[in-house]
Amino acid sequence: MKTLPAPTRRLSAAFTLAEVMIALGIVASVMIGMLGMIPHAVRSIKESNNLTVMGRIAQELISNIQMSEWSLIEDDYKSKKFTFDNEGLRFEGKTGQQPTYEAQVKLPVERVSVSSKFDYNPEHIRKVEVIVEYLFNGTSNKDEAIRKRNTKHYSFFVANQNKLKVQ
Repeated sequence: MKTLPAPTRRLSAAFTLAEVMIALGIVASVMIGMLGMIPHAVRSIKESNNLTVMGRIAQELISNIQMSEWSLIEDDYKSKKFTFDNEGLRFEGKTGQQPTYEAQVKLPVERVSVSSKFDYNPEHIRKVEVIVEYLFNGTSNKDEAIRKRNTKHYSFFVANQNKLKVQ
């Protein structure tokens, strides 16, 4: 007579309640850490967007100055303020909207030295400073520290193409 093999105990393929609870605890602690990083990520995205738009505004103003008639640069741009929307486009003042950025152009009158050999008069090359400020609710912030953080300064040089000569 042949004997049958003894029935073997089949291994369970399921998770125990303790294993599930440990896994959920690990996932929850990681998720809490990740959720804590969201405000920092949002702030970084907003700041990078502001820097990009501010750079676009400064570049637009300097491009307009470069295309302007040299004799009209002072009258058209010096110490004037220009307002822009949240995308860096000229603010048109539509009903219910307020400007998001304000830019001011300064044209200091000073000689420009490129090196010890090249020195230019302001009638040939001009320094152009563009100051762009992020406006919260359409107004400049009264707190100087916040205002300084929301303001960027850009410096450029513009040449009078008709009179550019080395002196």
